[in-house]
Amino acid sequence: MQPNAYPSPEVRAMRRFVLFVLAFCAIVVLGALLPHSRLRDRSVAAAAQIPGNWQTGDCDDHNSHWGNPHVCQMRRTTFTLASGHLSVDTTNGGINVVGEDRSDVALEAKVTAWGSSESDATNLLNEVVIDTAGGDVHDHGPHENFFGRRGYSVDYHLHVPRHLTAEFHSMNGGIELASLDGTIRFSTTNGGVGLKALSGDVEGRTTNGGLNIALSGDRWQGQGLQADTTNGGVDLHVPDHYSAHLEAGTTNGGIRVDFPVTVQGEIKNHLDTNIGGGGATIHTQTTNGGITISHDSSDSDSDSGD
Repeated sequence: MQPNAYPSPEVRAMRRFVLFVLAFCAIVVLGALLPHSRLRDRSVAAAAQIPGNWQTGDCDDHNSHWGNPHVCQMRRTTFTLASGHLSVDTTNGGINVVGEDRSDVALEAKVTAWGSSESDATNLLNEVVIDTAGGDVHDHGPHENFFGRRGYSVDYHLHVPRHLTAEFHSMNGGIELASLDGTIRFSTTNGGVGLKALSGDVEGRTTNGGLNIALSGDRWQGQGLQADTTNGGVDLHVPDHYSAHLEAGTTNGGIRVDFPVTVQGEIKNHLDTNIGGGGATIHTQTTNGGITISHDSSDSDSDSGD
């Protein structure tokens, strides 16, 4: 009779016990190693995220962030704009840009992070990276979790060359542009837009937010301005003795002009006319909101002294 090749119940039980012990030991070892690995990766990321050309400092943040613990950090750097083209892109945060007589870009970024605890917020803050290579400024970090209980924002303030080509994009934040000349494009989804003393070929829009536009000088220098919004009002400030072709329209709202203009018929929700001697087109439009067009001598006086 041939011996039975199938192991006895006792042998099978012993094998199962040995496999269980080996699996348990493997789980314990992995459980001990993985946190150290993550900590090491985080420390490397934290050390690598802020290059030597950045300066950091503390800042105050008075936003409640849904009652979550939060931390804030200021980051500053300067970089050259060899191509003459600048792009700034952020998901959560505002963009403020001022043109000056300079050749480089001075960037100040306010980085705010919030989480379940202050340490959680600090860890998230350390994972936020801001890139500036090639004049393409953008931030990236962990995705915000559901209901916004954990996330981050970056607010940018830049001093840039006055003459440049630039694009500015935000999803949740306002955009403020001043003293720029060139081909400028801007867009935001949730936030207001302020434009002051611009020239060149300027075009952009916001979806949920108002437009505040302050013209300067005696005419638009360049191709023209087109600024639109879907849900928000428009305030257009025009210096005395300004010359331009003016277009303004609203679907659900009215238009008010506080100085004499020549039009055919009654101004209701559309205006298309020349002011002064005419010139480049200043176009602004909203779907849901009113439009106010007024003289603002203070802006023209202050800009004439630059």
